[in-house]
Parts: sequence; structure tokens; C-alpha cells
Amino acid sequence: MKLKKIFHKKFWIAASIILFAAIVTIIGVVNFKRSDTYQMALENIAEARFYLKTADKENTIGNVQLYSGIRETEFNADGIATATVPFTVLSVEPSNDKIVYNGCITTLIKVNDQAPITLVLEKNPYGNNYAGDLENNVDVNANVTVTFQANGETIGTVTLNSVMPAEAISWETALEIACKTMNGILTTDTRMESSTKILCDSTTVNTPYWFVSFVTENGNRYFVVVSHDGKVIGTSEK
Repeated sequence: MKLKKIFHKKFWIAASIILFAAIVTIIGVVNFKRSDTYQMALENIAEARFYLKTADKENTIGNVQLYSGIRETEFNADGIATATVPFTVLSVEPSNDKIVYNGCITTLIKVNDQAPITLVLEKNPYGNNYAGDLENNVDVNANVTVTFQANGETIGTVTLNSVMPAEAISWETALEIACKTMNGILTTDTRMESSTKILCDSTTVNTPYWFVSFVTENGNRYFVVVSHDGKVIGTSEK
């Protein structure tokens, strides 16, 4: 009788250990799959903008934006990611016609204490803005000013500041949240590329958010909108 009790006790101890191990394994597999989906999106980037700097909306130049990150050298929304390179873009939607001269906008960009860089912005054929590319990333914490010139005359200078609050989530975290939101729709078997951008309502500059989109190889498109504090505020899935 004593042996039976001992056997019975050992049996339940062993069964509990096996059950616990199984639960841990299942949780691990679920987290592994989710992590894999995020890792896949991270390794298949079409574009990722790390931050967005803008001029005060009361400035006399217009809507001035500078964003920096990485993107495909030859962007094509085909669901197949190619090699990425660092980039920085200055974009201006002018409210002051004086800064447009000979169909272009000439700027002097000063980053921290470095020598100013001359950058000529050309008209976007699909919008009202003028844009130009710098060769590399500009650090999010850099002090950036932009001086506008036309016909040898200085029209004005603006200081650019990051729109995201200091405590805002990073673009990587926004991408991970988007992958979790699309869990089951996007899987590790999905051939796709990801894009993560900061968007900001021009009338309420203090409400930036992350717009994460996915394009699959077979042409399906999905998006998730994530607020700067990590809340999902919109998705392509109803």
C-alpha cells in the first residue's frame, strides 16, 4: 500500500513536469513565430524613416520637413525587398513664392557645427512640394537649420525639430506592433516587404504617428497605424 502511494505521488510529479514543459514549449513556439514574422519584416525593408523634423508651422517659408532612414536603392512596391542604403530627404511645400527661383529651391543646410551643405530642391511632379536628397543619415539629435536663397538673396532661415516626443516608441517597435496586429494574416510563409514612416497632420503638428505598410509578392497590401505611445489606432483589416 505504501509503495502504491509513493508510485502515485511520483506519477503526478512526473506528469506535472511534462505538462509544464509542454506549456513552456507552446508559449515558446507562439513567441518564436511572432518574432520570426517581425524578423522577416525587419529583413525585408523597402523603406524605414527613423524620424521626422519639421519647422514651426508659423514660419514664413512653408511646410519644411526633413526625414532620414534607410530605403531601397531602386524602390519598387513589388513585395520583394532589395538592398537598402541610408538616406535623408529635405522636402518643402512653399507658402512663400520668393524662395522658388528658376523652378527650383536653393537651400543651405547646417547640421550641428559642420560646414553648410548646399542642396537644390526640385519640383515633385506628383505633388506641390520640392525635394532633394542628402547622401547619408542625419542623426535624430542633430541641430538642423535650413537657409533659403533665391537669386543671390537670403530669404529666410528655419530651425527643424523632431515631431515625435522624447518618450515615443521607435520605428522598430512600431514595426513589431504592426506585425503582431497582422499575426495570422502575415506569416513566415508570406513573401513581402515592409515600410515604416512617420506621418503628421500638417494642421496639428503635435500628433505624429507611425504608418506601417506591407506589400506582398502577390500584390496584397496591408497597413497598421500606430500612435507614438504604441497604441494601434487604425488598420486595413476591419
